Amino acid sequence: MTESYTPLVVRDLHKSFNGNPVLEGLSLEAHVGDVITLIGSSGSGKSTFLRCMNLLEIPNEGDVIVHGEPVKFCVKRGERHPADWKQVERIRGKLSMVFQGFNLWAHMTLIGNVIEAPVHVLGLSKKEARERGMALLERVGLADRADYFPAQLSGGQAQRGAIARALAMEPEVMLFDEPTSALDPELVGDVLKVMRELADEGRTMVVVTHEMDFARDVSSQVIYLHKGQIAEAGKPGDILEKPGTPQLKQFLGPRF
Repeated sequence: MTESYTPLVVRDLHKSFNGNPVLEGLSLEAHVGDVITLIGSSGSGKSTFLRCMNLLEIPNEGDVIVHGEPVKFCVKRGERHPADWKQVERIRGKLSMVFQGFNLWAHMTLIGNVIEAPVHVLGLSKKEARERGMALLERVGLADRADYFPAQLSGGQAQRGAIARALAMEPEVMLFDEPTSALDPELVGDVLKVMRELADEGRTMVVVTHEMDFARDVSSQVIYLHKGQIAEAGKPGDILEKPGTPQLKQFLGPRF
């Protein structure tokens, strides 16, 4: 498959904070319908890697290519920056992100959150955006909560609402940054159910997660990060059932 038909390509990504390397030469290709899960201990660089993909963090080196379009960078005063912020905004519309902390706007209702970007970024009419938004809330089981504010929702409801908001942009790739880690255990299942359904539909997804059952059952590829590097990558059956490094065996727990 050529890069022009590949939703997301990341090549040789490096990122440092205050001179301390966090990512050291990471690469990834997400083809149509891939579900790539990033696993690893806290501090291994998973979330930073994900945030570099949609330029919430600017990599110090490396390439990000979205549907064949390389992100343009320039260097100013010794620091790397995007050369064209309009390009960044356009690319972010193709890489919708669901955050650990929901990030819903507190002053807007749930349906207001879902339609905001389609109206102001995609240029949809409010009527069309609301119709699409209500269909998405129905899909995640929240149509009856459309006029609730985020403070009136449970954590699981808020996260499912955040998924609906991300879907409203009709992205090419969904990015999930530990979407269940802030939830009470009894609420995790509802969010994972929605994510499994998205995977079954053929959505292209990159997911940072500690949910190993989800990674095993849904992933097309699992990438294990250790100290800012890709220590292992492959099919979930190989990575999770036959870990090749002591670090991954320790991460996966007592059965190894």
